Amino acid sequence: MIESRIDIRGAQLHLRRGGKGAPLLYLHGVQGLPDSHKAIEQLSQRFDVLAPDHPGFGNSDAPDWIDDAGDLGFFYLDLLAALDLKAVHVVGASLGGWIAMEMAIRSTARIKSLTLADAAGIRVMGTARGDMFIASQAELAKLLFAGEEAAANWFAYWQASPAGLETYDKNRHAAAKYTWQPRLYDPKLERWLHRIDVPTQLLWGAEDRLIPPAYAKALAALIPGASITMLPECGHMADIERPELFADTVSRFIERLRP
Repeated sequence: MIESRIDIRGAQLHLRRGGKGAPLLYLHGVQGLPDSHKAIEQLSQRFDVLAPDHPGFGNSDAPDWIDDAGDLGFFYLDLLAALDLKAVHVVGASLGGWIAMEMAIRSTARIKSLTLADAAGIRVMGTARGDMFIASQAELAKLLFAGEEAAANWFAYWQASPAGLETYDKNRHAAAKYTWQPRLYDPKLERWLHRIDVPTQLLWGAEDRLIPPAYAKALAALIPGASITMLPECGHMADIERPELFADTVSRFIERLRP
C-alpha cells in the first residue's frame, strides 16, 4: 500500500492506497487502523483500495470543524469528489459502517455498493449493547472478539511501543468525540435510511457483544433491499479476527453486482 496525505478543505488526511480494479473505500472502526491489516491486503488483490485514517485518528489531522459522524459522512463525500472517484464500493466496519450510512443518505452519486460490518449508528430498544468506554481491557476484549488469541494479539500490537500506545490513546479520544453522547448512534439516522438506494450487505460477527446481531436485523428492515451475512466465530472486529473470511465475503458480494 502506498501512503500519502491528501488535503480536504484544509485538513490533512492520511491515506493508504493499493491494488487494481474497481475503487473500494475502506472505513475503519472505533479502534483505529493498524499498520498491517490483512483484510485490506486481501481486498487490494481484487480492488483499488483506499484506506484512510479518519480525521482525528492515526496520522490524520483532527480538524475542529468535524464534530460527529454526519460531518464525517460529508467529509468522505468530499474525498470521493476530490479524487474524482465514481462507482465506489464503500466498506465500513463499526464506526466506519455508521459513516458509510451517513454518506449514503446524503448522496449515492459516487457510491456503487455498501458493506456495513457490525455497524454502529442506530439504537435498538430492548437490546443491550456493550460500552467500550467504561470496560476494562479484559471486558473490552470480550466485547470486541470471539476468541482470546485474537484479542491478545490486538492489544499486544498497540502496547508494543510508545508510539503504538500514543496512537491507541489518540484513537480512543477521537472515538469518544464522535460516539460518546449518545453512545454509538445518531437518533436521527434511522429516519433517513430509506434514502439508501444502492445494494447493501450487512456483515455481522455472530458473536458480536458490542453491537449484537439484532442490530443487523433492525438495519435490514430500514435499508431497502439490504441482505444479512453472518460470520461464524467472529466478534465485533471480524475484519481483524477472521480477515480472510471477511475479505472473501466482501469480494463475493461485490462480484455478484457485476453485470
